Amino acid sequence: MDWNALRLWLEGLEWSRLIPELVGKGLGFLSGFIVSWYFLFRKRIKELQKFQLGDSDDVLFQAHYLLPAPAGRVQLVFRNVTTKLTVNQLYDNPAARDLARKLTEQTTLNDPILPTEGTLGFELLNDAANYVAGALASSPHTKSVWLMCMTCEDRVAVRRRCIRCFLLQADDLAKFSDWQWVKSQVAVEKPWHWFRLVALHRIAQVAANENSRFSRREREQSMPLVDDQAEHRRLVRLSLGLPDTELAVAEPYPIDWSQHEEMLHEWKVNLSN
Repeated sequence: MDWNALRLWLEGLEWSRLIPELVGKGLGFLSGFIVSWYFLFRKRIKELQKFQLGDSDDVLFQAHYLLPAPAGRVQLVFRNVTTKLTVNQLYDNPAARDLARKLTEQTTLNDPILPTEGTLGFELLNDAANYVAGALASSPHTKSVWLMCMTCEDRVAVRRRCIRCFLLQADDLAKFSDWQWVKSQVAVEKPWHWFRLVALHRIAQVAANENSRFSRREREQSMPLVDDQAEHRRLVRLSLGLPDTELAVAEPYPIDWSQHEEMLHEWKVNLSN
């Protein structure tokens, strides 16, 4: 190696310009790396906190069944009927994703149905309905009419807060409008499923209200208008091929409602007499 040539080359460099440029670029790279690492680390911390708090971006589709139980009772069981999705998988539009997450923050046990309003809310509900209908299109089970609504049960009552699309047959849902029947005749699989009975009772009341509001309008309307979805049913009717039988995985558990009366009163849940 020609050390003399190397020395001459180094002496010919403009160190007054080179050093500040190298230092500046090095600091810029280091700053960019630190900022990127900070935001990535911060995002991970937020995701971990969200997971620990029980919040989730999952979207579940759950069918509900009333099975015969001893002493003339029935047992409520509910099962996932499609592959679990996330909000990002169900909605390809970023605005729809943001709206879905925002609406989950507005639900309570008193009103567990997502408050979908206007055209955008209708599209959220419609996309979810189209997904489950498509996912079950090739089901070998006989098709029947099911009601679907999008819910997000209050985090104060559930272990995991996420969007749950309830699927129920109309006759079964109508029974839940009678709170005294729910209290005296409906058992569950797990003790903490009591909140699902409350949610179904409130949904049954919404269904009755929607039937009275929309039925006459839908009978008299000859053609759908462009802006009809501005005000829409939050429970939609779907033709789905779901099993007509289901098995319970635990003995029927009757709820002692006296343990929850004070809590339901504090949460201002409207229960019919």
